[in-house]
Amino acid sequence: MNRLLYRMCGIRLLGVLLPALLLPATTMARVEAPDHVLYGNVTLFGQPAPMGSVIEIRREDGSVISRYTLGRDSRLAGQYSLRVPMDTVDPRVEGRARPGDAVRLFVGSQLAAETAVGAAGVARRLDLDPQGLGTGPAVTIADVALLEGNAGSRTATLAVAMNTTSADAVTIEWNTVNGTAIGGSACAPGIDFVAADTQLVIAAGQGAAQIDVIVCGDTLPEASETFTVALTAIQNGVLADGEATVTVQDDDNVPSIAIPNVRALEPTAGSTVVVFRPQLSRSHSVPVTFAWTTQNVNASAGSDYLAASGIVTIAPGDTAAEIPVTVLADAAVEPDESFRIALSDPQNVALSQDYAYASIVDPNFDPALETSPGDEVIGGPQGIAALTQPSALALSPDGAHAYAASESQDSVLHFTRDAGTGRLTFVQAYSIATSGFENAKLNGPKDLKLSPDGLNVYVASANDNAIAILARDAGTGALSFVANQVSGQTYPDAPGGETTGLLGVTGLQVSPDGAQVYAAGATANAVAVFARDAGTGALQFVEAERNDIDDGTDAGATVVGLAAPTAIVVSPDGAQVYVTARFGNAVVAFDRDPAGGGNGKLSFLAAYRNGLAGVSGLGGAADLAISANGEHLYVAAESDNAVVLFTRGAGGTLTWTQAWRRNDPGIVGMAGPQGIAVAPDGREVFVTGFADSSLTVFDRAGATGALTVHQTVFDGEGGVENLGGPAALALSADNRHLYVAANTDNAIVLFRRLSWNTLFEDDFEQ
Repeated sequence: MNRLLYRMCGIRLLGVLLPALLLPATTMARVEAPDHVLYGNVTLFGQPAPMGSVIEIRREDGSVISRYTLGRDSRLAGQYSLRVPMDTVDPRVEGRARPGDAVRLFVGSQLAAETAVGAAGVARRLDLDPQGLGTGPAVTIADVALLEGNAGSRTATLAVAMNTTSADAVTIEWNTVNGTAIGGSACAPGIDFVAADTQLVIAAGQGAAQIDVIVCGDTLPEASETFTVALTAIQNGVLADGEATVTVQDDDNVPSIAIPNVRALEPTAGSTVVVFRPQLSRSHSVPVTFAWTTQNVNASAGSDYLAASGIVTIAPGDTAAEIPVTVLADAAVEPDESFRIALSDPQNVALSQDYAYASIVDPNFDPALETSPGDEVIGGPQGIAALTQPSALALSPDGAHAYAASESQDSVLHFTRDAGTGRLTFVQAYSIATSGFENAKLNGPKDLKLSPDGLNVYVASANDNAIAILARDAGTGALSFVANQVSGQTYPDAPGGETTGLLGVTGLQVSPDGAQVYAAGATANAVAVFARDAGTGALQFVEAERNDIDDGTDAGATVVGLAAPTAIVVSPDGAQVYVTARFGNAVVAFDRDPAGGGNGKLSFLAAYRNGLAGVSGLGGAADLAISANGEHLYVAAESDNAVVLFTRGAGGTLTWTQAWRRNDPGIVGMAGPQGIAVAPDGREVFVTGFADSSLTVFDRAGATGALTVHQTVFDGEGGVENLGGPAALALSADNRHLYVAANTDNAIVLFRRLSWNTLFEDDFEQ
């Protein structure tokens, strides 16, 4: 076909030339030679050249013969076509080429080929790539950004990469170039980085290296600054990208960003969207950006979620953004799976974390708890009027009755309990409007506890600075008022004289032997000790241990860390008393004198405070629980969103062992934990998250006390309702049922524990 075209062109040309040759010399016209055409693909070191790149053919003296802009002709897509004007007849015409002329082809400023002009009227393919000149591997250098630091120096590390290895060492000359950041011979006032002018050698067979530049820290608030690292010369290679920008971000004036972990219930079909919510510590005057990309943990992109990446920009004045990721349905019933987003390239912001995690929860897999419609007890306008803002729960020792404190209704509620289903049936509410309770101090009840013999209920009434003492009918569960213990009053025969330590009383505990009642006075910063009459349940004040005071009557030193005590436990052996201190961010330990002459008096043993002696995670210590064998103490810390494990040693001393925090891998609830309980069988630990309306179930290792997340339930998900603002917990002694007081939703929610059936455990199959 091509030969036919050229033959036809030749006949036509001959038809034109013959008449011309017959003309007189004075009338001869010059005949134009057809162009020589070069065409082909254009790449830059193996990568497609960007549209808009200018392709030029130049003579050796640099004059341009022809030019083409990549993409100008849509029919050529990413290819180029250069038409070279030809001249084959003397005298030679300026600007035209002749066969054999040496020429160079450039892609932008990069020399991409050297060749000779071919014959006129001929099209020749010549693919262009600077690396085709045989100059060795192509070298690039990547931009980098880093925080400046407040003192000393840190290193900006720039990655230098080659697109292939070399049989010879590649030597690169490089230097720093000032921008808005100023270099100097050493870090000093006014110097932002240490200038350099040296070389980098990449050994034979290696494909990458790095250039390190020292960046100087300071505490001067300023805009982000930049300087350049320039690759200026190379041996045994070619510079594909010879400059990199180093951005020094001022961390004296930038906000930080945090992204909470998230969770999604696996959809039964189709897909759902889980949303990460980045949050700045404060707004900024300039745009804040960072990059993110999804990464597998044990969930797989494509089958469990859709891989995604992007750049988040938070505009000046704003503080939040959203990162949506699609979660896919999966027919398999399987354990929780997770993926994460990796954060990078922060601009005008400091990253407080490298990753944020998403958990995909299959509610049908191995649940620890279950609940059904109608299992909850509803209070407030839609139910039992007296059950408003429940703050405490307790079950009778025989499991036949339950009692709840209503903080805003100033009342104690009595329920009967069905041992089989666990459901509660409301019986009566007791308040000062109840006959016989007119003198009871029940204003703002925060806690209630039953005596081990089941004969008494004790109520901590914070607004009254008092403990209300109630008698209980062991058969019917009915209550009757006995007496009060009120701060500032003196009662007959009280060994401690005037009752103190009850200002803002929030927590109670009865000793295992039933001989004492201990009370935490949050406003008094004290623990009050009362002797209990086993017959009537009446209390007599013994003493109060106060923060920053040494009472001088015991062997203990000055009490420390006891600021705003909230909850109390007595060790199963009765030897120690442990108290959480919300403002002290601490657990305070006391030795306990046994009943009898000691009257259960306390002696300060130690304070385990957040941030001291290796202790962490105790910010806002709110509640605590101890294992049945007395070996492990667990603390719920509201401010730190954490659960802390202490191992209890000889003499009752504690050793900080481990902390589990919200946003640790697998922990998606537990925001603002206020309640914690260890199951009677020791298998599980339960934690309420007041701020996110969650209940976290941990499996517990009996030997070490270590915890592993088993399940997290949230209000409004997976059939769980009326769990808003969960606070207090109560567990049935038969290990079958868990009760949660939902303070915000005015409810008591019943959960059935699924671990109570141990038919196939304990070597049953052997």
